[in-house]
Parts: sequence; C-alpha cells; structure tokens
Amino acid sequence: MSEPDTTNGTEHRPPPVPFTIERGRLAPEHETAALEGAAVADRPRGIISVAGQGAATCLQGVLTNDVQTHGEHGFVYGALLTPKGMIQTDLWVARTDAAHLAITPLAGRDAALQVFRRYFPPRLARATDRTDEMYVLELLGPTTADMVGQSRVPLPSRGATAVATIAGADCIVCRPAAAPFELLIMCERTEAEAVRAVLEAAGVTPVPEETADLTRVLAGWPLLGAEIGTKTLPQEVRFDELDAVSYTKGCYTGQETVARVHFRGHANRWLAGLVWRKTPTVDDAAILQEDKAVGRVTSAVWSNAWQLWIGLGLLRREISPGSTVTACGRTAQIVRVPIPTP
Repeated sequence: MSEPDTTNGTEHRPPPVPFTIERGRLAPEHETAALEGAAVADRPRGIISVAGQGAATCLQGVLTNDVQTHGEHGFVYGALLTPKGMIQTDLWVARTDAAHLAITPLAGRDAALQVFRRYFPPRLARATDRTDEMYVLELLGPTTADMVGQSRVPLPSRGATAVATIAGADCIVCRPAAAPFELLIMCERTEAEAVRAVLEAAGVTPVPEETADLTRVLAGWPLLGAEIGTKTLPQEVRFDELDAVSYTKGCYTGQETVARVHFRGHANRWLAGLVWRKTPTVDDAAILQEDKAVGRVTSAVWSNAWQLWIGLGLLRREISPGSTVTACGRTAQIVRVPIPTP
C-alpha cells in the first residue's frame, strides 16, 4: 500500500473505492440465479417521460446515441454530456407509442431533468418526472427469456421494447442489445408487487440490488458515481464498445469533444478489470505499478462462485491487460472486460 502523503505536515490519504460488495453480503444462491438462471432485482431508477411532436428530435440533440435509427420501439443506451464532453449521467431511452422514457440511475435523474428542461422547447417536447409513479424491475441471468416466456409475457427483439399486460398491469418490457441485465420491466409503482409475483411464480428468483451490481462488474459496465465521475469522457468508460455513441447522427451537446477523441486522438484512460487473490483494502483505491500511481479502483466485489475478489478500475492507457499491479494495497492482475471466467 502506498504511504500517506505528509507534505507540509498534513496527511493526505487516498480515497476509498466508490463501490464495494463485501464478502458475505451476497448469498450464493442469489449469485447462482443471476449468473446461471433467472433473477429479478429491485434497482431504484429515475424515470422521465419525454412527449411531444418534437420529442425524438430534441433527444437527438442531447443524447450521445441515435434514438431515431433504432425504430419506433427502440431501446438504446447513451449519455447526456456537458458542453465540454463530460458525462453528466448515463441513461437508457425506451421509445414507445406514447412517449420516450428516459431511464436514469437515481443519482442522475436531476441532471437529466435539468438538461431536458433547459434545452427542450415546451412546444416541441415536455419532460415529466415519473419516478414516484413508475417502477423498474431488472431481470438477470441467461434463462430469463425462457422463464418470462413461460408467463406468456411478449418478448421484444433485442434493442427494442414491447407493451405487455402482466397480472392486469400495463407494462413496458425493454430488451437491450447488450447489457448486464436481460430485461427491464416498467409498470406503475402500485402494480409492481403483482408483476413480481407473476415472475416469481414462473421460477424467477428474487435477489437484492447488489446482485445486479455483481453482473455489472463482470460485464465491465460503468456506474454513475463509481466509474463515471464529473470529469469522465465517454470513451474512457467503454461507450464505444457498448454502442452508446453515434458518430453519424449529427450534432449533440458535447459532440465536438467526443468526435475529436474518436477521430484524432485517444482517451488517456481505459476501464479495466481487476482480479485479486487476497482481500483488497477498499479504503485505498490507488493502483500502483512500481510505486507509481497509474489509476484507481472504482468497484470491488466478492464473487462466491469464483471465490475471488474482482473489480473495475480506470487506468492509464499504457497499462496493458496481463499486467500485475498493486491495487487497494494488494497484488492484482489486470484483465480485459467482460471479466473472463478464471
């Protein structure tokens, strides 16, 4: 572990890892359901409805991805940026007949609302916060589609949405082209328990929110507040690989910086996987190579299935997969993401 900096007599300790799941917090049966079967988790999210004749056009002007080329019922991942190209929040956009629904991390809801209300002319698009009214169930695991199909819930194609009636509730089923989850099901908050009961009756295992974060780390997917900070560029956290940026749709807020990095340069940091054989010290996020700071750990979780600590970290671009580093005070191996099975 690096020594505390005592310059000018003041001790400066490195920051802790922003996101962790300690050993023992996840039950083995929950992890097994998420990695090998089908599971449903409650993950609080912001939900903002964007409606109006110019909703798609307005979203095109602020979102990194292209909501129009994915069709009238598309489901896409992207981000809202500052004018300098830094991520304000990541989000999913579900396109339905009635409106576009922006699904944000709960921590990113206010930033999204601020962007929409600042840039969208009311005569073209209206942004309405529906977080308190609607609920999102997140489904995980490779057998999810089969299990949900047994409940006669219509499954959209990948990258699309579908309307469904589940336990008498009007729902929107969202299926990503790629994500750490298999499906999102949105419904009125008052109907969520009944919808969950139908899923559980079909064999889908209820799991805590942390289970979804284990699959997120394994997939190498960034989290707002951990991998995504206030000065994070999209390319630093795999937005190109996650198909979250369009380079053909035209202008949007922050587009100039994103295009410059893509066409003329490179990001100075990249999102890597980490594997530890010994328990990391999560109150020290520093990543060192030969006593030189080369990055920081952003997420660290214990996997019961692998009996290993795994994590994500932002590294200087010259540190390559296969390198050995000191991360959180312990020896760690740098791997590409998604993190491969050991």
